[in-house]
Amino acid sequence: MNATPAKSPLATWKKWVIYTIALGASAILIWTQLPQGPYPTDLDRIGAGKPAAVLIYDVNTAGGMMTMEHLNPLRTQYSDQMEFLVASQGLPDGREFASRYRVSSGAVVFFTADGTHSSSMRAPQSVEDLHRPLKRAISQSTP
Repeated sequence: MNATPAKSPLATWKKWVIYTIALGASAILIWTQLPQGPYPTDLDRIGAGKPAAVLIYDVNTAGGMMTMEHLNPLRTQYSDQMEFLVASQGLPDGREFASRYRVSSGAVVFFTADGTHSSSMRAPQSVEDLHRPLKRAISQSTP
C-alpha cells in the first residue's frame, strides 16, 4: 500500500495566498472597467433646454463601454453646456430609443436644445470623432 505524503502547512498557505492575489487582481480589473460616474438614463431630458448626447449602452457588448471612455473627457469639459445621457438597452425605453434611431450599443445620438435630432455616430473611434458632432449640436442650439 502506498501512503500519500501529507501536505505541508506551507504548501496550503502558498495556495491560499495565490488564490487571494488572483481574486484581488480580478476585483481590481473589474473595478477599473466600471463607468467613472453615473450617466442619467432619463431620456425625458432631451429637448429640455440643453443639447443632449445619448450613448446607446448594452451591458452585454464592449461597444458602449469603449464609447463611454471617449465621452468621459467631453462630459467633463461640456457638462455645463450639454446633457450626457444613456439609453440602456436593458430598459424598455432604451431599447425603443435605439430602435427609433436605428443604432446599437456604442453609438451616440446628438440632439439640439429643443430636442431636434442633430446627428448620430456609430462606434466612434476617438474623442475627436465625437467632438465635431457635439460642437455642432451646441452651435445649432444657440440663438
